[in-house]
Amino acid sequence: MPITTSGSTGIQLQFQNYFSKELLSIVQQETILDQFGMKAPIPKNNGNKAISMFRFGAPSIGSVQNLTTAGEGAPISTANYRALSLNRLEKTLSQYGQVIGLTDILRATDLFNSLQQATKTSGLDMALWVDSVIRNTLIGSNLLASGSSIGTGIESSISNDDAVNVNANANPTGIKVYGNPATLTAQSFSDLNNATTAANATMTASAVLDSMTRLKRNRAPMINGGYVLATDPRVSRDLMRDADWLNASNYGNKGTPFYKGEVGSIYGCRVVNQTNSFVSTGSGTDAHEFIYQATPAGGGLTAGKDIIASFFLGNEAFGIPALTGDDPLSPKIVITDTPDKSDPLNQLVTVGVKLYFAALRLAAGNTSATNTNNPVWYLVHRTKTSTTL
Repeated sequence: MPITTSGSTGIQLQFQNYFSKELLSIVQQETILDQFGMKAPIPKNNGNKAISMFRFGAPSIGSVQNLTTAGEGAPISTANYRALSLNRLEKTLSQYGQVIGLTDILRATDLFNSLQQATKTSGLDMALWVDSVIRNTLIGSNLLASGSSIGTGIESSISNDDAVNVNANANPTGIKVYGNPATLTAQSFSDLNNATTAANATMTASAVLDSMTRLKRNRAPMINGGYVLATDPRVSRDLMRDADWLNASNYGNKGTPFYKGEVGSIYGCRVVNQTNSFVSTGSGTDAHEFIYQATPAGGGLTAGKDIIASFFLGNEAFGIPALTGDDPLSPKIVITDTPDKSDPLNQLVTVGVKLYFAALRLAAGNTSATNTNNPVWYLVHRTKTSTTL
């Protein structure tokens, strides 16, 4: 007797795939850097399109007078009065935006809530953009080799007019550090590229201590009682293999909340992972350290492998507009679902997001007439990684 089975070609067209409405998680970057910025509110209708911050000059003993030598009761000459100096740091804000379009047919036949997902995606995209703008500003990635690019969608013209210091080594006034300074004595991008041992080229406890010491010598104010190292997971992995590493579970936070992305502490420096790192491809050209590689070469200690930028941050290292509450600069989602002359049949719904934003370096000196003698309160510490990831 013939038996008809589900595998018979004659009736298999009745079967269809089951579509689960449970969505898989999307790839989501951790936005880290904004939590360490100096927040500056910019009120509505104040007639200003720039973020401006001010700092008085550093303490000095140059005008202190010996009153006994001058004679009892003798006034200090006006020529010897202490002069106050005020530095202004400012950055013009730019407006950014993107739009997602959804057709009426899609919305009528939608298995998933595409409108809801478009709104969520727009917010995540803009958060990643903010993190990228801050990252590039700290790097100083306006210093690009002629004709080069730092990747699609990454702002390439970022400057506070202090190119000299973002392009100078940390000793004494710049912000750049390479590998382990104790052993990689030739401090340059090309020498880091050619370094092939973990002791020279990777982030070590000794390297952390050196960078923290530099910040302390620069009198960089601390963030909640310490400094912060914002770094790639591969760099923190190298650091965790150091004998001096202290896991976050082995120290008390003394009531201070953990930062987003924090993985531990060493020598009082809190280590925070960021997945949106600035990665350059190693080469013999120092200018390449300012070129963001959208497709990195991968980790490893051989020449040509990824060189990863980490940030040692003190307080007030950079400033950003306040983006919370009713601030006019807050990210705004705009959903348009009404017909107009360009779409008379209302066939398209758009989901847009816009933001008025800028990041401002507060902590690297420059030679601008209105912006002099600013302290170095952050460092860009470039290393390789011993993992091949």
